[in-house]
Amino acid sequence: MGDLEIIDPPQYSIAWIILAVLCTIVIIALIVTLLRLTRWLVERSAYRKRPGAIDVLKAEFLRSINAIGDEVAAGDMSPRDGHRELEAVLRVFVLRSEGLDIRHEPLEKVLADPRTASVGNLLARTHEAGYARESRTRLSETMHAARSVVRAWS
Repeated sequence: MGDLEIIDPPQYSIAWIILAVLCTIVIIALIVTLLRLTRWLVERSAYRKRPGAIDVLKAEFLRSINAIGDEVAAGDMSPRDGHRELEAVLRVFVLRSEGLDIRHEPLEKVLADPRTASVGNLLARTHEAGYARESRTRLSETMHAARSVVRAWS
């Protein structure tokens, strides 16, 4: 046997290091893209389910109507005053939802306008109950009708 020659280990090419770095960059880019895409989809579905401006307005006025009922139930307000307050709330609701200022309009004009006819019918009930000496109209029935009108408003 002759002289044994020690052979150096083979050198790895730099190409493998570059390939490993590129794979790492691609994997990180895929993860970031996937996270952003899922976040975008979640936000998009959340915004789609978010109530619109008219829904928020309806909720605000439904709370106002319920507050009137709570005050009357607590004895802080008479049913007669409750009807007057309900009439004012409904008139402001039409102003804020449609831009029609019926706060000082006579009842006949409100009833004649097709856009406000449903509110006008209800205003006739509240007006009669709020200003008549005696009325058979119960506040609970009027409030129920007011909630229905507000919910059905478009």
